[in-house]
Amino acid sequence: MAAIAFPDLVDDRADVLQSHGLDGLKLALVSLPPGAHPDHADIDLHFFNGLHLAAILADIGGDPARARQVFRLRGGSRIVAGNASGQVRVTAVAALDATRLGLRIEPVGDYSTYRLELVWNASLIDPFFSAIGFKFRPGCFTNDCAPPQPGRPPTPNPAIDYLAKDYDSFRHTLMVAMAERVPGWTSTSEADHDQVLIDLFAAAADELSDFQDRVMAEAYLATTRKRVSLARHARLVDYHLHEGNQASTWLAVDVETGQAPFTLDDQELVVWTGDDPPADDAVFFSSRQNRLEAAHRQQLAPLLNRLRLHTWRNAQPALAAGSTSADLAPLAGLVSQLEADALRDRVRNGLWREMLIAEVLNPLTGAPAGSNRAKRQLLRLLPGDDVDRGAAESIFDPVTGTWIVRVHWREDDALRFDYSFTTFCAGPPPTEVEDVSIFYGNLLPVHEGRPQEVHFYERGTLLPSETDTVKHRHFTRLDRYGNGRDWVFAELPDVGPLAYLPPSHGGAPTGEEPALSTLWLQVEPPGAAREQWDEVESLVHSDDSAENGDHYMVETDEHRQSVLRFGNGTNGRLLPSAAVVHAQYQVGVGHAGNIGADQLINLKPLTGLLDGAVVAVTNPFDVTDGRDPELPERIRRNAPEAFRARQLRAVTLADYVRRAEEVSGVSRAVARYAWTGSWRTVRIAIDPAGFYALGDERSDALWDELRPRIAEHLEAVRLIGEDIELRPPRYVPLEIHVVVCADQAYWREDLRFVLEQEFSDGWTSDGRPGFFHPDQWTFGQSLHRSMIEGRIHRIAGITHVVSITMKRFSAPLPGVPGASVLEIGFDETVLLANDPDHLERGLIRFDVQGGRR
Repeated sequence: MAAIAFPDLVDDRADVLQSHGLDGLKLALVSLPPGAHPDHADIDLHFFNGLHLAAILADIGGDPARARQVFRLRGGSRIVAGNASGQVRVTAVAALDATRLGLRIEPVGDYSTYRLELVWNASLIDPFFSAIGFKFRPGCFTNDCAPPQPGRPPTPNPAIDYLAKDYDSFRHTLMVAMAERVPGWTSTSEADHDQVLIDLFAAAADELSDFQDRVMAEAYLATTRKRVSLARHARLVDYHLHEGNQASTWLAVDVETGQAPFTLDDQELVVWTGDDPPADDAVFFSSRQNRLEAAHRQQLAPLLNRLRLHTWRNAQPALAAGSTSADLAPLAGLVSQLEADALRDRVRNGLWREMLIAEVLNPLTGAPAGSNRAKRQLLRLLPGDDVDRGAAESIFDPVTGTWIVRVHWREDDALRFDYSFTTFCAGPPPTEVEDVSIFYGNLLPVHEGRPQEVHFYERGTLLPSETDTVKHRHFTRLDRYGNGRDWVFAELPDVGPLAYLPPSHGGAPTGEEPALSTLWLQVEPPGAAREQWDEVESLVHSDDSAENGDHYMVETDEHRQSVLRFGNGTNGRLLPSAAVVHAQYQVGVGHAGNIGADQLINLKPLTGLLDGAVVAVTNPFDVTDGRDPELPERIRRNAPEAFRARQLRAVTLADYVRRAEEVSGVSRAVARYAWTGSWRTVRIAIDPAGFYALGDERSDALWDELRPRIAEHLEAVRLIGEDIELRPPRYVPLEIHVVVCADQAYWREDLRFVLEQEFSDGWTSDGRPGFFHPDQWTFGQSLHRSMIEGRIHRIAGITHVVSITMKRFSAPLPGVPGASVLEIGFDETVLLANDPDHLERGLIRFDVQGGRR
């Protein structure tokens, strides 16, 4: 039998012989004694395992007749193998080692192929390996290969035109091939059967060629054209492309008088620019309050529409820059202590969290024209019941017989300008104008984009009717393997680009944070309650558990069309069968959402019990935070170099400093090495924004909140063997005495007031930070005399500086007049509050000479 063996599977069969208790012939090495006419041949016979060699030798027992029966020879042309005298046969068997037997064969046969068969216990010897062929010449003969068999001669390959890449070239190639193979063939009509087939094959080849080109192009970052491919390539090097983000702002809301306080629980407030009804170029904003927990939703009330400053019969007609409290009352006033207490409790309970101060009239003329639209500021009110820590309180004015509420806001929101509330305009006759500045209490955060709602169902489900803002679609189960465990895709309706959220840090995108969309998704399994699923950038780290598997991802292409992808049961939880997916999102335009102040004046009326509750809206601030998607050219340039810009380890002190300064709330940091006796410690001094020395309640609270965030951020990059120690800054209170000469046209006290404001740690009346504002100073920044002189000479009415004396507040000796610089250590920073109640925080005294008296 001429059989063709498969060498790999022959080896596999030999490998499993021992596990079945079988053995077989592996190879035969033939050797002949020297001389012209050898009288015998020796065969070194190898077995695969040698499991039964001892039993075979015992069976033979040295008997040549039994040896010929066990090891039987066949074949031969001139000298035939057999058991008869003079025929080729085995005459002796001996053991060589554990897997080898030596066989002597007499006489020596001819040059044909002989076959050696092992005829013994068939249950212990594998029939496939029970025989082996050999020749009487020195060589190695095995059972694990087969001689190559001559096959049919290969036909010549057809000529291939590798330049054929489109429909026309493929069609031409096929027509030439037909002419070569069918003599006399010509194309007679486009409707001929053969010509139709040629055209069909050319079209299919054209599509396949285009697909191959596109696959090759999408395989590399430099050549890919699809945005989804760009995102996947960039993600491999830990770069997250920016999909643009929606703009956001605050909306001042006027609530209908008589309306009870309310929150937007199950609907959104939608506003837009331009006319009503909206034009095609209108920019929409919506509140998105219904996604928040009930305790975090803004409460609106008619009492907060507009409030005025209680001026105590014009005894306090203005608020100075740096103020953090105000006495307020609605325009209509508070009629009783009960109403004042209710307004106070609204602040204390956190139901009224923000308000806006805005200048609405020109303080010089009392007319709307000429008011400073830049003088608008958001104030975040302090909640709680502790009056000593800024809690709101009710106060009665016995002169006017009115109740008011005193509120406080955060130090970070200290007024940046002087605000006038009552002005006195020159006559005749002199007029008193009130409400030059106003407080707005009904503030609502809004985000650019029209709200949309889409519901996805299994294919085959009858879809309900649709509206402009509510759509119904089917989702697709890929199921390439027929087991129901594959990706599930849901394509958003083509009603506009999906809006994306801004980066969590609030700044410009850096490629370090994955983009998150505005989509809010719930899955409703059959007969069960809705489950909220979370958006992730990739399902690689998701599994099939409810804790780490209720995920979906969003992929947006270059046409701004978005597709949702759900897990396959391994990477991400498999979408339950017959489930309904409910999604809410916003359709946004990115940079086009940056609009000017007072442009959002149109609103979509609320429905139900809130019909007519909101009567007017406006945006008090310019909108500037909307961004367009990152350009492909920028992605290709930045992604391969992202690891250079973002080092995820701290090797040097500068690395620790840069990492610490990435934390929001940190103005600057410095670091030094210190040896603690067992290992090296990196001591990092942190300068928080707007921070004062420890011991101040506000500063203590700020440090307690900031320190764990910095420690967690640094721990991710700390080198093994180095410890981290975080320290607050060492503040150096100063004592400064300045003698200046004033012009005769200026009053001394007026100049002293301006000087103290210029060199305060707060803000000037025109919104500039004072000379010793905490954010103007940082570690190791020395104080130069020239810096003080320069600031003084910017003040009108100062003719020259007589002397400046500077020293540390704790220094025992007086300062040296004329000293040009006061040195500050690397982990120290300047502190000068000029607070008469806390002189230990630094002071500055001005001696104004000359001037009017």
